[in-house]
Amino acid sequence: MNNEKLLAGLDAGHINTKAVIMKGRDILGYATVPTACDAMSAARSALNDVLKSAGISGGELDGVVATGIFRDALAGPVLNVVASVPEYVADAKGAFFLNNKSRTVIDIGGNVHKAMSYDEKGNLLDVIQNDKCADGLGIFYTGIAKLLGISEDELSQLALKSTKRVSVAIQCALAAESEAIDLMCQGVDAADVADAITRYIVERVAAMSTYLPLTEEIVVAGGLARSQAVVNHLQRLIKHEVSVVSLPEYVGAIGAVVSHGGGK
Repeated sequence: MNNEKLLAGLDAGHINTKAVIMKGRDILGYATVPTACDAMSAARSALNDVLKSAGISGGELDGVVATGIFRDALAGPVLNVVASVPEYVADAKGAFFLNNKSRTVIDIGGNVHKAMSYDEKGNLLDVIQNDKCADGLGIFYTGIAKLLGISEDELSQLALKSTKRVSVAIQCALAAESEAIDLMCQGVDAADVADAITRYIVERVAAMSTYLPLTEEIVVAGGLARSQAVVNHLQRLIKHEVSVVSLPEYVGAIGAVVSHGGGK
């Protein structure tokens, strides 16, 4: 292990920037900060946070590998970025690293959701991503939780208590939020509204996923992977069992390191 490189992975996403530090197969630390409107500033903060959590100085790092939608904004010597990895490749490599029996990952993030298939070495085979009309589902989920005055985890737990099927049959997330408010004003039970919102989100993810051959074993990544209600609906709609990888929000950052020769 002494000869293994100490690498950081940075996943610069629309909503959050995630960072991990790895040496070989060991994940030494991880951190998340909001990306806001400054990808470079967010990357610096995430990197500083993960270095602190791992008890490592920046000078000890052998390099930083970037991925995510804003990865190109991080290029150059400022952060010692030694390589850039497309997010689809990083997601496939990261999911395979965390579960080497998996062959498909469904990533449900804050702004984008996508599904990727890969081979027995974690090499990307195919990918499908949502269209623009389905952007922001994770943001929408967070917004509904705030509307109800609860955390995202509590929203999931509330949805699991639903006893009556209620629908929000509108395509636009903003309109669905308005309909959710109307339902609550009409006295519909909050658990049933929470379940309807969760199902609304998963229906769009499942519809996208049908365009990709769902090769088992299937894993789920992204922030919404932590919602048991989301996972339950997803399994029912795609008619496949799924499992959630450890550290689901960090699949891209982990995959960036693995793609550059880390994780061995």
